[in-house]
Amino acid sequence: MTAPVHDAVARGRYALLLPGAGSQLPRMAERLCAAFPCAVDVLERAARATGLDLVQLCRAGTPAELGTAEVSHPAIVATGLAAATALRRHLGGRWAPPAVVAGHSLGHFAALVEAGCLDFDDALRLVARRARLMSARTRQRPALMVALGGIPPGRVAEWCADCPAEHGTVVPACFNGPLQTVISGDAAAVRAVARRALAAGDVRVRELPAGVASHSPLMEPVRQALRPALTAVRLSPPAVPLLLNTTGRTTLDAGEVRADLLGQLCAPVRWNDGMRVLAAAGVGTVLDAGPGQVLARYAALHAELRPVALNFMEPLHRAVPLP
Repeated sequence: MTAPVHDAVARGRYALLLPGAGSQLPRMAERLCAAFPCAVDVLERAARATGLDLVQLCRAGTPAELGTAEVSHPAIVATGLAAATALRRHLGGRWAPPAVVAGHSLGHFAALVEAGCLDFDDALRLVARRARLMSARTRQRPALMVALGGIPPGRVAEWCADCPAEHGTVVPACFNGPLQTVISGDAAAVRAVARRALAAGDVRVRELPAGVASHSPLMEPVRQALRPALTAVRLSPPAVPLLLNTTGRTTLDAGEVRADLLGQLCAPVRWNDGMRVLAAAGVGTVLDAGPGQVLARYAALHAELRPVALNFMEPLHRAVPLP
């Protein structure tokens, strides 16, 4: 398997994936920084842009230290960008740009940087402001996100629509796989649907450590507060095809990128559609820039895709060995 992975990366026949909220891990950039000084440089630049000690948080952060959106969101984006930078340094002259860049939800900001669409500092500042606004909203209106596995998304949508109004709002937020859907909304409503899923049997239910109600109507005040900044920020046409969260399709158009940015906070993430697009295009190899292997696991649900986790249980030089 190792030679095909290297060959796919050297020929640019791969997709680079950047994960989103809830994917944080303790010491998630420790191995990267020990092996690649360029990863430390990325974290230092992110720290300057956000005012957070992201070098310490990403190299040695504990679950408690990474437990808020204000910290975890910038840390996840910075770690993903550090992993992508380390990959380029590792491959040197063998590196080729990816066929597609894709970021899941929050990870889309890292994908925009990797696609040459958004300036690094602008991206980190937007992520930090977005996280502060989302956390403030959640303090006003308690929210939750829960992953439901083993059930068709249509059934999940029915359960959300049938949830009694007194519990609040709950919607399908992320269509991550053929039988993997995340629901989001008011904490009481999300828990009511989760209980119904457990009662149905053969459904895996997992509460996510996101701490916010991403991709639900609860985020509309945040979207409106961010609209001026998202409208004003400079976006260049992507240098490589960029997968959009709200459509599950790729684009090279900066206008489509901006529309996706403006809409993604309240709209569902159509990640499974995006993975089907990669498979149909014959991309094959997908590199999950981590932290963890969340997107690698989603890609593994598609027989045509070969996932590789760059920043999980083994060093980068083993994940993508040189010939």
